[in-house]
Amino acid sequence: MGGKYERDDLATLRVTNVSEFAEENDLRDIFERFGRVTRVFLAKDRETGRAKGFAFISFQDRGDAAKACEKIDGYGFKHLILRVEFAKRAT
Repeated sequence: MGGKYERDDLATLRVTNVSEFAEENDLRDIFERFGRVTRVFLAKDRETGRAKGFAFISFQDRGDAAKACEKIDGYGFKHLILRVEFAKRAT
């Protein structure tokens, strides 16, 4: 991993309990109101193309990520309650 597309873990949120019918643009629309979103990664099943239930949202600014984390954790989206926390660095 790494390279020019490496995410900034300090400003990246991990979102869980995401609906299998969610799309990256849905998540971008929800989180962009808190600041500039630089990356949205929605894990999808290779066979069905449906979301696997989690995503990572990267912000340009950690302060914006913190606001989004506080406001969106517990937010109802597509009949599920989203859980949002700061992503932990892969070891």
